[in-house]
Amino acid sequence: MADAVISTYFPERRQELQQAIDGLTSNSAELITSEETLLVLYNDVHDKSEQLSPELLKAGQQFFNQHASDIMLLLGMLSLPYCYAAANGAEVLIHSKRILEEPEKRLLETAEFVFNVCSRNAFKPKGKALTDILKVRLMHAAARWYAKNTIDWNSETLGEPVNQEDMAGTNLAFSLVVIRGLKKLGKGISSDEAFSYINYWNQIGWLLGVNEQLLPASNKQAYVLERNIRERQFKPSESGRRLTQSLLRYFEVATKESPLQGQSTTMVSYLLGERVSDMLGLKSSVDDTMLFQPYKYFFKFQNALSLRNDSYAAALKQFKAVQNK
Repeated sequence: MADAVISTYFPERRQELQQAIDGLTSNSAELITSEETLLVLYNDVHDKSEQLSPELLKAGQQFFNQHASDIMLLLGMLSLPYCYAAANGAEVLIHSKRILEEPEKRLLETAEFVFNVCSRNAFKPKGKALTDILKVRLMHAAARWYAKNTIDWNSETLGEPVNQEDMAGTNLAFSLVVIRGLKKLGKGISSDEAFSYINYWNQIGWLLGVNEQLLPASNKQAYVLERNIRERQFKPSESGRRLTQSLLRYFEVATKESPLQGQSTTMVSYLLGERVSDMLGLKSSVDDTMLFQPYKYFFKFQNALSLRNDSYAAALKQFKAVQNK
């Protein structure tokens, strides 16, 4: 559906499409257009959202609220570089000059999306989940259009750009992989809690157009799906390394005068694990690794004593402070 919209508007009518979606500032905002393809996509997202279980949404939102600050930390230091290890997917992203030169903007935009789709009001009239999901579907379709029409994209060797497997992998990067990261930060996550968040992202993935067969129905299915995608898609690539280095350069600036100053590369490597880190060219020296050991114990100590209260509001306050710098 989103591809049909892009085919209708690109390239001559791009500004017209931008104006139409700029008017969507909340879930209840009316789409002002007579273009059938855009109306079909808009209605698809809204109609599907009415089928979502309020209880399921509440459970996922409660999990996010409980771990919001840590989840947002993991978004940049785990989820994004994890996605860059998917070599074919990285080939699409590398052609975005803005992602390479302004990684902070991609990180902030992604963070804003996660906040908007995970808030307690995300799917209510004044929320922004549906508008953001619609915009991401169009962004994915636009990326497919640009890959096929402006660069030398070889579908036989690289597959379709931003395909179903790419989107399913990204969905897992924001759910299952985040849960693994929380455990590395010393959080105790039960199986039920883990699946409440995975299943929450299943609903978001469904609205984003991910095939239902690629939405895991259990923790075990999520584990198997992530492993299969990783084994098929993850490998060393120049694009993945460049995207990761761009992100790390930003972290070196962003973490100045913080407990992670000078440790961002080692932190990312710790969260990703040795195999994925190697694919992305992340090499931590023995000295760096030794210096980082106390951080691991601090995470566990902090959580054992509940030294920090986490919440959506606290995380959003931190995000707004960064956004306004």
